Amino acid sequence: MLIDEKTKGILKEKFERELQETTDIRVFTRNIIDINENLEHERFSEGLVEELSQITDKIKGETLSLESEEAKKLSLSTSPVILIGKDLGYSIEYWLPPATHQAGTFIETISLVSQRESNLSSASKEKLKNIDKDVLLETYISFDSPQCVPAVLLANRIAVEIPGKITSRLIEAGGSSSRARQFNISSVPQQIINEDISSTMRGFQSEEKLVNQIISYGSSRAEETLAQEKEEAKGKEELIDSPNYPIILNENSFAQAVSKYSFLVVDCWAEWCGPCQMVHPVIESLAKKHKGEIAFGKLNIEGNKEIASRFGIMSIPTLLVFKDGKNVDSIIGAMPEKLLEEKLNVYKPR
Repeated sequence: MLIDEKTKGILKEKFERELQETTDIRVFTRNIIDINENLEHERFSEGLVEELSQITDKIKGETLSLESEEAKKLSLSTSPVILIGKDLGYSIEYWLPPATHQAGTFIETISLVSQRESNLSSASKEKLKNIDKDVLLETYISFDSPQCVPAVLLANRIAVEIPGKITSRLIEAGGSSSRARQFNISSVPQQIINEDISSTMRGFQSEEKLVNQIISYGSSRAEETLAQEKEEAKGKEELIDSPNYPIILNENSFAQAVSKYSFLVVDCWAEWCGPCQMVHPVIESLAKKHKGEIAFGKLNIEGNKEIASRFGIMSIPTLLVFKDGKNVDSIIGAMPEKLLEEKLNVYKPR
C-alpha cells in the first residue's frame, strides 16, 4: 500500500470537493526493463494510479505497454510514462514516477484537468488564446528539489489552459541522462520549448515570463501580442480612480498610491517566488470584485528594495494593507481567495 488510510481520507474529501469530469490516467511501462530504467519506479507508478482510482470513480486508471501502438504514436521512449487527461484532450506527460515533492503536483494536476480550469491569471489566459502552433514544453527536474514543484505545476497549468496545442512533459534529469546531455541540463528546474536549445530557461520562471516564451514559439502573432502587452502594462502604472485590476507600483508611485487610495492592498512579490504566482490571480479577481472599495497594487521587491526594507518584508508574498495612508496590516503567505477576502473585510467600514 502506497497511500496510508489517513491520506486516503484527505484525498477522498479533496476529490469529492474538486473533481468534476472523469479523468483518465494511463501508465505506460516496458515489458522488459531497460538497463537505464528503474523497476521500482514502474511498480510505484502503477500502484499509485491504481490506488487513486480506488479512492474515487472520477479517476480512471489504466496500465499499458510501452510497446503498444499508442505509445509509439506518442513517441514515448522511457519507462514509466504517465499521461493525465488524454481522453479529455489534454497532453500532460510525467516521464517519471510522481514521488516525493512531485506527488502533490500530480494530485493537483488531476484536479485541474477534471475541472478544466488552469487557474492562470486572466492576462495569461487572454494571451494564450493566440497559440496556433503545437508547443512541447519540457521541464527538467530532480526529485529532491522543492524549487521544481511550482515549475512543474505552472507548466501543467499552461497545458490545461490550451488542450491539444500545448504538451507539458516532465522529465527527471538524472533518469534521462542522454536527453540531459543533449540539452546541457546543468541545473533544475530547466525548461526547453520544442527541443530548441536556444529556448532554454533555467530556474523557476514567473507565469508571465514563461507564457511569453511559449507565445514566442507557439503564435504566428507573437510579435504583435507581446508588443500589445507591453503597452497595456505601461497603462497599468497609472493611478486611475477605482481600478479593477492591480496597479503596477514602483518607488516613484508608491507613496502617491498610499495617499490617493483610502483602502489599498499592495502585493509584494518577485519573479522567482513560486507562491507569489499563486497569489496573482487571487489579487486580480479581488480587484475586479471590489472595484471602488479596495484598490490593489503590485510591487516587485527586486526593483524596489528600499520599500521592502522600510516595511520589514522578510518573506514573500506579503500583502501590505493601508487604510487612510496608514499601514494597518501585513498578510504573509499565499492563501485561497475566500480566506484573504475575509481578512480584508475586517478593515471595511461596518
